[in-house]
Amino acid sequence: MELRHLRYFVAIADHGGVRSAAERLNVAQPAVSRQIKDLEVELGFDLLRRQGRGVVLTDAGKVFAEEARVILGRTADAVEKAQRVAKGLGGRLKIGLLENASWAGHLPRALNRFARAYPDIQLEVTPLPSVAQIEALHDGLLDAGFVYRQDNLVNGKLAVHPLATDDVVLAAPVDMDFGHGGALDPAQMRGLPMVRFRREAAPAYFDRQVAAMTALGIEPLTVQLADNETTILSLVSAGVGCALVNSANMERPPRGVQFRKVKGLSVPLEFVFVHRQNPGSLTSLFIDTVLAK
Repeated sequence: MELRHLRYFVAIADHGGVRSAAERLNVAQPAVSRQIKDLEVELGFDLLRRQGRGVVLTDAGKVFAEEARVILGRTADAVEKAQRVAKGLGGRLKIGLLENASWAGHLPRALNRFARAYPDIQLEVTPLPSVAQIEALHDGLLDAGFVYRQDNLVNGKLAVHPLATDDVVLAAPVDMDFGHGGALDPAQMRGLPMVRFRREAAPAYFDRQVAAMTALGIEPLTVQLADNETTILSLVSAGVGCALVNSANMERPPRGVQFRKVKGLSVPLEFVFVHRQNPGSLTSLFIDTVLAK
């Protein structure tokens, strides 16, 4: 069964006869009759019966005509949508992002530029941690993402475009008095109750934090573990303890939290834009927008 069989049959149903359908389709009448006969043979039942000089639909033909109209309508919609996607005029992209990197900087500017340039392309934005985004890209569940470089970001498997470098700062409850308003000495961190990442959430990041603190003689007093910085900052705001967090959080400080730099303490965080090596046409438009100067 081919689409032309459905088109010919629906034309007969809509215009009341083979001759009228043939004229509408600009096809020879015998060709239309032959295609309908082939269709009836394939289906195993009659769609039409003769009545006077014309034809009428059988009961089975009436049901088949309704369903055939739906199929043809969906096919036309599919063609139109595909044509719009091919021209960059429509479609959907699945983009991953980090919540604390979406408040300022490159990411929100890129999303804004793309939405203005391509209003008919839907961005399905999903907040995910860096490690989870990279896995989703490998599995084909995302088209592109904005992440901090992690161990599972293997060069060659994904295209990687560095965008910025952030660092860590100390997040502390606002009522914690350090005696001055500048950067803290490492000694002021010793003995502080700390809320920390679970190592399983970001092993490389966890290990680099430990190495940076150890180099300054800081041995953290861990009082709580968490899987993400949103939870960590909530716990800091509640007064549970302090935490080393991404400096990007300073763009949107939570109530009840102060941020302080610590002298000599640095854990650089490379913020990158990633996508698969062979992007589709819509992803290519997004890539061009993100990387535009």
